Amino acid sequence: MRRMMTALALTVAMSATAYADCTEEVASALKRQRETSGFRMDTTMIAPEGKVHMTVEYVLPDRMRQVISSQADPEPMETVLVGNLAWTRHKGEKWTPLNVQLTSALAQQMSDNLGDEAARVGDYECLGKQDVDGKNWLAYQGENEQGGPKNLREDKNKPKLPDRPVRVIYVDPITGLPMRSIFARADKLDKPIFEASYSYPADIKIVSPLEAKKAASGQ
Repeated sequence: MRRMMTALALTVAMSATAYADCTEEVASALKRQRETSGFRMDTTMIAPEGKVHMTVEYVLPDRMRQVISSQADPEPMETVLVGNLAWTRHKGEKWTPLNVQLTSALAQQMSDNLGDEAARVGDYECLGKQDVDGKNWLAYQGENEQGGPKNLREDKNKPKLPDRPVRVIYVDPITGLPMRSIFARADKLDKPIFEASYSYPADIKIVSPLEAKKAASGQ
């Protein structure tokens, strides 16, 4: 249940609809990300159970590994998805197969984040280059109505509230790849509710417990 709540929070936080003029640049960066062999996403978010840390690794087309810990449950929970099979375990424990419903939900989560539907990014405006921890990245901001309370979903004819929910994506101008994504109030971008950092190691490997067992037995 905790994994499903966290996955839902992640999906909501990563959705975006908006108003601006740099949508093609954002769509191109996300398309470039989906065309890599794999990448890692390290996230921090505020959830009902407190601060949640999650690392998700993707090896395309159909492998995902996520490790979640929270203030309420600091013991890491690891989940692996390979094709249409998935397993989970707490650190140091044996792997347990996930049931069909949870496996399907994880596969859908991966499809939502990396499949064809992910190309629908909404509208973004250019914020120009911004310094993030000493790195000069291109920043793009889009509205995120789904993530905020109803009283922040203002009518299109009304001026935008300064504390409305927005998503900001930071792109490396050299590689064209997304490097950071946040969900926050427009006037509090330095205090995001959700934050993701992306990296692109060439050596990411995701092995299922079945494959590990076969390798250990020499089969």
